[in-house]
Amino acid sequence: MTNADVARVFEEIADLLEIKGEEAFRVNAYRRVARTLADLTEDLHAVAARGSLADLPGVGKASAQKIAELLETGTLALRRELAAEVPETLLELLRIPSVGPRKAALLWKELGVRSVAELEAALAAGRLAGLKGFGAKSIEQIARGIAFRAQSAGRTRLGDAWALAEELRAALAALPGVERVECAGSLRRARETVGDLDLLCVARDGPRIVEAFTHLPPVREVLAAGATKGSVRVAVGAGSIQVDLRVIPADSFGAAWQYFTGSKEHNVRLRELAVRRGWSLSEYGLTEGERTLAARTEEEIYAALGLPWIPPELREDRGEFEPGAVPADLLTERAVRGDLHMHTSASDGRHSVEELAAAARARGYAYICVTDHSQSSAIAGGLKVAALRAHAERVRAAAARICDLTVWIGTEVDILADGRLDYPDEVLAELDFVIASIHSGLGHDSAANTRRTLAAIENPYVNCIGHPTGRLINEREAMPLDVDAVAQAAARTGTALEINANYYRLDLKDQHARRARDLGATLCINTDTHSVDQFDQMRFGVLTARRAGLRAGDVLNTRTAEEVRAFVERKRRGARR
Repeated sequence: MTNADVARVFEEIADLLEIKGEEAFRVNAYRRVARTLADLTEDLHAVAARGSLADLPGVGKASAQKIAELLETGTLALRRELAAEVPETLLELLRIPSVGPRKAALLWKELGVRSVAELEAALAAGRLAGLKGFGAKSIEQIARGIAFRAQSAGRTRLGDAWALAEELRAALAALPGVERVECAGSLRRARETVGDLDLLCVARDGPRIVEAFTHLPPVREVLAAGATKGSVRVAVGAGSIQVDLRVIPADSFGAAWQYFTGSKEHNVRLRELAVRRGWSLSEYGLTEGERTLAARTEEEIYAALGLPWIPPELREDRGEFEPGAVPADLLTERAVRGDLHMHTSASDGRHSVEELAAAARARGYAYICVTDHSQSSAIAGGLKVAALRAHAERVRAAAARICDLTVWIGTEVDILADGRLDYPDEVLAELDFVIASIHSGLGHDSAANTRRTLAAIENPYVNCIGHPTGRLINEREAMPLDVDAVAQAAARTGTALEINANYYRLDLKDQHARRARDLGATLCINTDTHSVDQFDQMRFGVLTARRAGLRAGDVLNTRTAEEVRAFVERKRRGARR
């Protein structure tokens, strides 16, 4: 079993215990273990082999024994016992946004609802009305959640698909006779979710490569296998995804790569440009009658059609064909100089300041800001005021010892239901950089959500709004928010809006980031790192920014440390006037 598999079992145990009605402390103990295991970068088998399971944060002797049981047998007695008492199908209800364990328990015990299908039937029959805790607003949210779940079905998050595609690409590239392997499709365009994966390769023996592809270790089912194309299904997360491989001649690789990358709408526009010239464009090349005009590279195809090469992230037919629409200096990951949102073991992170600093320095960053949670985020180990001040002293002491990297101390402060912040201004004034985020009460009232966010933006000590719409891709829809009003206020006050690079969030999403930039707001791309390996997710934030057409100048953390300090000081100075 993988770390993720074991973490999922502990999370399910916590859910089943809560549905059953067990004490909160017992439920939360299993959730803490699940969180630790999900964030662990070392393989659990290695931890178990050296006898260190009980040394993991939140993992005591009893939990360590359960982890060992799972690793050795693939199953757990407690999980089986709970499944005998509580219908396992109730776990499916928990995948519906706004249905938590307590509501699932009520639906089961009061209405006999055990599955999503039964919940839909109960909704249609009006049986939820009058059930304690299920007001009209709650019932509407559940209906919306069911619709959202159906909409998300069959889509894989970008980060999960990316990791799988890289694994498969590397395996193919290692096969004898393979000259080149590339990813295409919506993955290459960096869409936040993908429906399938497309791989293209150049190889001398197509049938042999396709045959080898269908026998790669991750493959669970072979759908088709021919001379130049193979289709398989591969497990990813709790589901699976179709992966198609095409073996392409080198002379037409560019045409195929363009064809299998562009969105349908983008490719239609390209073909229209070709037809106007009396040409034809297909996966085999740009042709005039029997004569091939361009095929080997994407660049020559775009050039023949009078266009600059269009980066894959922009191939959505959202204005990229207009003159000057493609920035020559579209943002790259190399332009990012630092990360301003991360968590240490002082709250719910897994590493010390020194460990985060070492990882940031290895990436070539010039600065980082430590932003642990505020006091209302109890489940995330949020810091009371005294604990924050002590933590700030430790971070500043560590910063004085760290060479070649500027280390700032900040916070991710909760925006409370009434728009107030979780720390008083005099505490925020002691910090170098403040991110304000909504973590609770993410309702469907756009006006209320917007008021909360605007109140935080107006605070002179808030420098960035974290993951502004609060969404979790495939798990929780974005809260309604007047993005225009938020962006305009952010631009006026000198407050950045975050593109949270964690691939569960990617929030702001690309369309919102583009709109915010157009309204004059500064964006900031952060990883919200809880473990050093999550620094790698910066790529997904940058890809989202590229889909938005952002340049380096649009993004706060492409600036020098001195420029970031000036950004903070301008807002504080403006408030003092």
